Amino acid sequence: MNRLGKICAIIIFFISGGALAQTLEKPNETVTGEELFVVCSFCHGENAQGSRRRDGPALAGLPAWYLELQMQNYTDGIRGTHPEDIPGQIMHYSTGMLRNDFTIKSLAEYISKFEPGVPMTRDAMRERPYIWDSTYSEIELGVTPNLEAGAQTYGAVCSACHGPDGAGNEALGTASLVYFSERYLARQLKYFRNGIRGSDPRDIRGMQMAAISNVLSTEQAIADVAAHIVSLRPAGEQK
Repeated sequence: MNRLGKICAIIIFFISGGALAQTLEKPNETVTGEELFVVCSFCHGENAQGSRRRDGPALAGLPAWYLELQMQNYTDGIRGTHPEDIPGQIMHYSTGMLRNDFTIKSLAEYISKFEPGVPMTRDAMRERPYIWDSTYSEIELGVTPNLEAGAQTYGAVCSACHGPDGAGNEALGTASLVYFSERYLARQLKYFRNGIRGSDPRDIRGMQMAAISNVLSTEQAIADVAAHIVSLRPAGEQK
C-alpha cells in the first residue's frame, strides 16, 4: 500500500469504527446512501456543507446526476490521479467503498437531498489529516477580485454552458457552481488550466473546460470569475 493508500486507511479507521465496518460488510444492494455518507462527512461535513481545513468542497446543492458522474470519474481514474491533486487522489483511493453502480447512485441521491447554504465547517477538532506538498495546497487568491470584470468574463466565457445564474445544465453535463467556495473554484480553474484536471481523453467535458480555462491566464482573471460566481448565490446564502 502506498503513502496515500495508508492515509486513506487511517482516515476511514478514525471515522466511525465498528459502525462503518458493519456498513461495509453489508450486501451491495442493502447498504444505503446515508450509511455510506458517514465516510464522506469527514471531509465534506455532516450536512455536505464542505470543510475548508480538509479541502472538501460543499456538495449540498449539487444534483444527483452530477454527483454520480463525478464519483464514477474518481472510480474509473478519470479524475483524482494527478500527483498535484492530493485531495483528488484521496477521493480516488476512497472509492472502494462505492463498490458498484447501485451504491454510487444511492449515495448520489442521498447527498442531493441536503439543503445548500449551510456555512462551511471550520473543523476546530483536527488539523488536515495528511501532508499536502503540492503547490496548490494553500491556494489563496492573493488579489482583490473585481466583480464587474468577473461578471464580464463569466458572461463571455462561462455562461453559455453553466448558465447566467451559475446553475449548470444537465443536457450539457455542466455543474452548478454557486455553492462552491471561491478557494475551491479558483483551484479547479487552475487545475483545468494547468492540465491537472481535464487531460484524460475519456473526460470529454473536462477537456472542454481545460481548453476554455486557458482564457483565464492570470491570477486576477481567476479571482474575478470565482468571486462573481459566489455572488450569484441566492440572497441570504452568501458565505
